[in-house]
Amino acid sequence: MNPVPPVLIRAVPVRALVIAVAATLLLMVAPAHATVLVLTDGTIAPQPYQGWIDAALVPTPPGEITLSLDGCPGDPPMPACSPTNEGMIQLSPEWANRQVLLHEVGHVYDDLMPEWARERFRGIVAARPRLVWASTRSRNPLNEQFAEAYSLCARHSSIRERYDGGYHYSPTPAQHRAVCSVIRQAAGLPARR
Repeated sequence: MNPVPPVLIRAVPVRALVIAVAATLLLMVAPAHATVLVLTDGTIAPQPYQGWIDAALVPTPPGEITLSLDGCPGDPPMPACSPTNEGMIQLSPEWANRQVLLHEVGHVYDDLMPEWARERFRGIVAARPRLVWASTRSRNPLNEQFAEAYSLCARHSSIRERYDGGYHYSPTPAQHRAVCSVIRQAAGLPARR
């Protein structure tokens, strides 16, 4: 019986240590997926919607979000909305796609986000200091630009060129990285009052 060469004996623990450290690092940078969708009929985690949220590349809001696929109330009705501080998303079936759902999740995330994160977002997109976050007078309010940013970060960890999104949200690759970082930093912090 030949003894195992000493080099191999030392390599096994080092390899195991490297794998353990890598796994720990992946867990530390993995986004938190704490959101559970509940349809208005009580269905929990409906697919494909829950899968889109679970695959988000940024943290998602903690707890339940009620999802209605009956569109938004109003005259004329809007195809997608998320009433402030209600933990609800309303979508018309024809608008129920990954990008739009994650945009609306961005509004729910915004409801819980600390004020400092809004100010950092404002700085990154170079918004005018007096521009109101959620203005009904603006065609491109900052809260809508943030929801676009959240959706983009949830779907793409990086972009190669300027992105042309809704509400005139048009980040460069560097702005995209910075905004996604703010979204990650805001996770787990106390809700603004």
